[in-house]
Amino acid sequence: MRLALCLLVIFAVASATTKFNLDYSKKRSITAVMAEVEAKLKNKSPLDAILNVLRDFRDAVNTEQVNHDEIYNVQVTECESENAFRRAEVTDASNVLRDSTAALNVAQTSKIRATNQQEVNQQQYFSAQEHLNSVLSAAETEAGYFKRRGRDYEDALHAIDEASDILATIYSGSGSFAEISRVSKSLLQTAFNIKETAKFAPVFYAFAQLATQEGQLDESALERVAQLLENLRGNIQEAYNDFTESNAVSVAAFNDQKDRIGQTIARLEAQNERLQNKLDSLNQQIGTQSAIAQTASGKLQRNQQLWDQAQALCSTFANEYNYATQARRNELQLVAELEEMVEARFNQVEDENHERNQRLANQA
Repeated sequence: MRLALCLLVIFAVASATTKFNLDYSKKRSITAVMAEVEAKLKNKSPLDAILNVLRDFRDAVNTEQVNHDEIYNVQVTECESENAFRRAEVTDASNVLRDSTAALNVAQTSKIRATNQQEVNQQQYFSAQEHLNSVLSAAETEAGYFKRRGRDYEDALHAIDEASDILATIYSGSGSFAEISRVSKSLLQTAFNIKETAKFAPVFYAFAQLATQEGQLDESALERVAQLLENLRGNIQEAYNDFTESNAVSVAAFNDQKDRIGQTIARLEAQNERLQNKLDSLNQQIGTQSAIAQTASGKLQRNQQLWDQAQALCSTFANEYNYATQARRNELQLVAELEEMVEARFNQVEDENHERNQRLANQA
């Protein structure tokens, strides 16, 4: 890191003061010079002696100005160097602060957007989970229903087959009409269970007629009832097949719906993971850019303060140089005027002496 400008300039001034023997501890006095000139005039000292006093004063002023010029040139060089350095540091810090602030704003905006997307994604995920649970619960309930109704259809077919067997034993003479009453109750119960009482009604009616003919076997009536049972079994079997097919369609629809919901959940989980990774990356970017911006801000503030101090000090150097230079010019102008006055005074005295000598010569 560069030394502070003040230290550089103080060192330069100290070196230059030592080199050029610039000593401000003894100030010149133009009043003292004028008094010395006046004294020499009264003592009628030679012109050269008087002018030498003025020339020595002028030489001292010129020497001091030359030394001050060289010191001021060193100061100007150091000031220009310091200004260039601080300007570059301030520009660099400003650019870094600008870029890091812009990147920080982008990262913060992206984080807000990603956070909102993640919240929406999580809501959709929870909704999909609830939907899946609802579908699974409905499927479980429906599976239980299909299972129970399937047993009811099988019980109905079994009851129809049993009724047909009983009717065959009656037809062969080994059965009893009393068993028809028992199987009729079983058929009625299964008809209610599968909600097909209308299809069973002709059989019940035929069984009732057979019951009234007990002891008087009518083969044509038995054949008619057997045909009704056969037709009924075909109808119930067809209904059972339709029910089974409907169950298969429902299971397929359930599996399809479950797969689609599962795909949705998997997509939402993957999206949530991507959003979380993005948020982690954005948080890291925010931390990094915040640190960079803070460092750049500190650098900018520090170098701007040093630059302002350097400019103030350089302005002081310039004002001091201009003031001292103008003062020396005034001194030189006054010395020049004194030289003219002294020379004029001596010329006047010489003229007066010459006139007096001429008068004395004429009188002699």
